[in-house]
Amino acid sequence: MTTEIHAHKVLNLLRERPMSKEALEQVVFQEFGEQARFRTCKCSGFTLDTLLEFFIERQKVTIEGGVWQVNAERVCSH
Repeated sequence: MTTEIHAHKVLNLLRERPMSKEALEQVVFQEFGEQARFRTCKCSGFTLDTLLEFFIERQKVTIEGGVWQVNAERVCSH
């Protein structure tokens, strides 16, 4: 059984250092492995790509000049 990583761990990486999507993918793969799956408070089974799509749809991250960063106003704080 694969352990799912909470999405906040990915958001925390961006909170520490805004970065490009490519740089974020590298950091996430190094940190959690390329086969990692992610979960949120309500959903599970995300791949990194589907998680990043979720972040954009829910406005949890913004992209400015190719740099991804956390939109703190849209992230729950637990």
